[in-house]
Amino acid sequence: MFPKNRRIPRKMFPLLNGTKIFKNDLFVLKFIFKNSKSSRFCFSISKKVAKNAVTRNKMRRVGYRLLKKYIPKIQSNTVNFFSFRKIPENNEEIIKNLESILKKSKLIK
Repeated sequence: MFPKNRRIPRKMFPLLNGTKIFKNDLFVLKFIFKNSKSSRFCFSISKKVAKNAVTRNKMRRVGYRLLKKYIPKIQSNTVNFFSFRKIPENNEEIIKNLESILKKSKLIK
């Protein structure tokens, strides 16, 4: 799990309305540039995607764990919201889609 200062609090969610949206097979990414010291991240899984709360929490934790290796490469001062579109088959699928959506949105080069 990320420390609290790296996660998005609920009061920042309305800031993400009307932002640019990037999609791939596994994720939807919304992000904005915000004046802050570091980037913030959030993973969300809808009940339509995974009915069981245990599955949703596991997917969220895996997302945070696999995102950690990309944090030094991601532009600073961004608020990033990742939403799963389906249940991934394995961690390699998450890594592949995570890297592709970050490159597509030009957050990493």
